[in-house]
Amino acid sequence: MHWVSALSFRLFTLCVALGAYVPDQLPLNSDVRAGGPQPRPWDERLSEDATGNLVFQSLASLMQMRPNSRYPNGHSIVRATIPPGTLLYHGRSSDAFPHADWIALDPEHSQGFARGDNGTHFTFATTRDLKLVYFDGCSANKAEGVVDTQDVLIWGEVGHNGANEHSGERARMTDACEWGKEYGVDGFVRMEMDFEIMYCDFTQGLELVSALNIINSGRSGGPGGKTGGERPPNGGHGPMQGPSDELVGPGGSPRGPGGPGGSGGSGGPWGSPSNPPEGWKGSLPARGAVFQAGSWHGSFPGDLRVRSDPAGMLTFFDPTFTSLVEARRGLGRDQYRLHNISRADVARAQQDISEIFARGPYERSGVDWQGIAQTVQDRFSQRLPYLRYLLNQPTQNASAQAAVVRQQLITSLFPYMPRGSIGEEAWFAEIAQGCRASFTAHFPFSRFTKQEHVLHNALDEVLHEICRVLTGAWREAFDIEEKSVDIAADMLVKWTAEVDALLEWLDWPVWMGCEPGCAINEFCYIPQYHFGRRPDETMDQTPRCMEFAPLNP
Repeated sequence: MHWVSALSFRLFTLCVALGAYVPDQLPLNSDVRAGGPQPRPWDERLSEDATGNLVFQSLASLMQMRPNSRYPNGHSIVRATIPPGTLLYHGRSSDAFPHADWIALDPEHSQGFARGDNGTHFTFATTRDLKLVYFDGCSANKAEGVVDTQDVLIWGEVGHNGANEHSGERARMTDACEWGKEYGVDGFVRMEMDFEIMYCDFTQGLELVSALNIINSGRSGGPGGKTGGERPPNGGHGPMQGPSDELVGPGGSPRGPGGPGGSGGSGGPWGSPSNPPEGWKGSLPARGAVFQAGSWHGSFPGDLRVRSDPAGMLTFFDPTFTSLVEARRGLGRDQYRLHNISRADVARAQQDISEIFARGPYERSGVDWQGIAQTVQDRFSQRLPYLRYLLNQPTQNASAQAAVVRQQLITSLFPYMPRGSIGEEAWFAEIAQGCRASFTAHFPFSRFTKQEHVLHNALDEVLHEICRVLTGAWREAFDIEEKSVDIAADMLVKWTAEVDALLEWLDWPVWMGCEPGCAINEFCYIPQYHFGRRPDETMDQTPRCMEFAPLNP
């Protein structure tokens, strides 16, 4: 065993020698990497025109019902796929095989369109990867603003159909599919009370699993229609009453064929009453299950059957679309649209979209952007509201309250605190830099697509603001336990304003849930603007728990 002792001594000697050259902590610096964001002072506020929070919010909301219901005017066009073996559904009032039509991801969404005695519900399975375009927001609703991104892609102008989005849905599908032929696009993913696809050719990429003449509600009118009824939209789903608060759910217009389920004009008039099938006893199926099905995809990870590719995500919150930066000034978040976009920005967007859909599926860095966005939310989405809670408690002892806040700041920042130069200005700068760069320093910038550079800049801006606010408060709280009560009280007021403003600016989708959580007989629901929405119309979109109880027949 003598050789073991000798080896141990040599290793010990080597470690001691190397230890003289190892600093307490290697600084984490993303800015030294080629392609990283330009450095800015750690305590510098972002410009009021900064859009990192908006891009991050869009990224973190992909294929999720609640955040896209909250902000229905989508700003992203995203490359997406659906893998083979996925079931998709289509309902219509006849057994005629669909060609170009709407298809749903959940049967609860399509079954309402298999109306009348001949109502047929088709189930399809994908036979290969489907190549899709995903429009975020409530992009299947017939309301002003929600189709802006579709207009830019398909026609190169916003408001192509004027104020009447209802009558142009069939033309929208036809022209969208014509655009997509060059790139092998199979369809276009949109959202209303659940997700749907405008599918270009049912003979491509799908195999028929079943076609059933199903039992339906027997109610005259479209889903949610009254006696004499509304028919399904000219594309998209028909209107349905919202859950028991009687808010109108999203969908289509009072006229026109089609829906992921519309009959496309075949098989008799929409709204013809259905008779109970022979041998049936009791009441017919109730309406409204689609709202519950949509709630399954309310929050992260959303509907995983549609695989979004953020490396191919064009966002109109990209600050290089300068005409939209100017157009957003002075507006509230709900008012953001594309209707003031310049022709030059439209041309650049169309060029970028063409490049996205022309490139191969592996021409990207491989960074899991949605995973990174969720990890950032996981790290701070509870700590920041808790910090705000501590700061907004009634002040009985300012010194004691400031000390508690100080401990929470330490908890948030301790992974980035080196042991050297404690209390000096450079120490606080290193903490802020480590906090900001911790998620991004290792990224393969050289392999980024153009769209990934936009996402990285957004992530950097979001982390900069979080770390600026936390480190700024930590710099002032570092010796707060030695300060007077008056100074502690002043600091509490200052920190409260900073943290409140930060949370309002971030506005993360993870916070768009129901508090407290819903009971076993409820689901979390954010009302959506119905078709025909006026630009100045407002609605209480606070998340609320709604009962599963069926809607009145």
